[in-house]
Amino acid sequence: MDALLIAFTLFNLFASLGALGHGARLLAKRERAAWRSKTLLGLAALLSWSFPLAAAGFTWIAWSGHGAGAVERVPLVLAPLAWLVLLGAVFVAVDFAEDGIIGNARREPGDS
Repeated sequence: MDALLIAFTLFNLFASLGALGHGARLLAKRERAAWRSKTLLGLAALLSWSFPLAAAGFTWIAWSGHGAGAVERVPLVLAPLAWLVLLGAVFVAVDFAEDGIIGNARREPGDS
C-alpha cells in the first residue's frame, strides 16, 4: 500500500508542477491571444489552476487516512486522475460543439 501511495503521490506532484507551468503560460498575453475559443481557454485555465489544489488535497487526505488506519480514504489519491478525465471530456465536448473539429482550440503560429 505504501508503494502505491508513494507512486501516486509522485504522479500528483509532477502532474501538478506541469499544470502550474501551463497555467503560468496561459497568463501571457501572447498565449491567450492564440486561443480561438475563450470558453476553452477558460476551461484550460480552470484545469491548470485547480488540478494542483485537488491533487494536494486528496493526496493529503489519502496519506492521513492511511496513517490513521482508515483505508477507505486511500483511493482518494486517485481522485485527481478522475478530475483530469472529467475536465478533458468537457474540454473535448465544448471544442467539438464549437466548431465540429476536435483539437482546433488553438491557432498555429502564422494562422490568421
